[in-house]
Amino acid sequence: MRICSLLPSATEIVYALGLGDQLVGVSHACDYPLEARSKPVVSRSLRQAEQLNSLSSREIDAITNQARSTGNPLYWIDGDLLRELRPDLIITQELCEVCAVGSGSVYETAAKVLDYQPEIITIRPAGVDDILRNISNIGRASQTGAGAEDLVNSLRRRLEFVGSALPVGCQRPKVFCIDWLDPLRNTGQWGPELVELAGGAEGLAAKWGKSREVAWEEVLEYQPEYLMMMPCAFEPGRVEHDSREWLSRQRDWQTLPAVRDGRVFLFDGRIPSRHGPRIADVMEGLAEAMWPQRFPGLAPEGVFQRWEGI
Repeated sequence: MRICSLLPSATEIVYALGLGDQLVGVSHACDYPLEARSKPVVSRSLRQAEQLNSLSSREIDAITNQARSTGNPLYWIDGDLLRELRPDLIITQELCEVCAVGSGSVYETAAKVLDYQPEIITIRPAGVDDILRNISNIGRASQTGAGAEDLVNSLRRRLEFVGSALPVGCQRPKVFCIDWLDPLRNTGQWGPELVELAGGAEGLAAKWGKSREVAWEEVLEYQPEYLMMMPCAFEPGRVEHDSREWLSRQRDWQTLPAVRDGRVFLFDGRIPSRHGPRIADVMEGLAEAMWPQRFPGLAPEGVFQRWEGI
């Protein structure tokens, strides 16, 4: 089977199912695992990654808002390359027009350039069960249903482990996960659910709900005991640099319990936003951050780190 994945989450699922050798095309943002970077790139960004890296969070937000308001796409598909690759299965999404090319463009381009009808799977998860169901669906479409169910069961065991290991009736700490810095946004969809599975409470976000802008006054009133810095798609070095610069500008930031007690953690921003197998890594990182004595070394290396010397 010839598979084309147009979003990083799906690419990670394909590799987790052992189908990397059948992956013939990826999106411009597919960077994990490392082997994915050698695949032909089918979708392109109107702005190169190097350009975006030089822009502030506020400038990136302005670009995406302008594109959304004018209806101009942020990405385009290389139709000639798609025709050359001739995929049997294309995986796309309807969740976020900022993260990847939308499904509408995929259907339109495929109908225009292909002289046959490939199977197209569209992903739009809200919660953990949706993500696991998507893995099963991709498994069935790629004729690896049994392997997909094994993967789903393995992930489910990891996701349920922390809850089973915490004391019954333990006090859940107040957590605030930051998905974007300027403007300040909370985490959405599966993010609050992962916090809950990890033994915390995300009081500024709605489980399975959309990310939203959060006023700093809300944060001061909430008084989070843990701050999880995870700006979407930012690599660890930029997460630390931008978080330091942003937090130092906020009124009374040093009065937050999370800051006073040294409970601010930096996550690799390229992981929490992806709805694939690594949601278990994120949950384990959250659990280890909140319950270090009970879950030492639970999360894979590189998922998060304590922010020293804020």
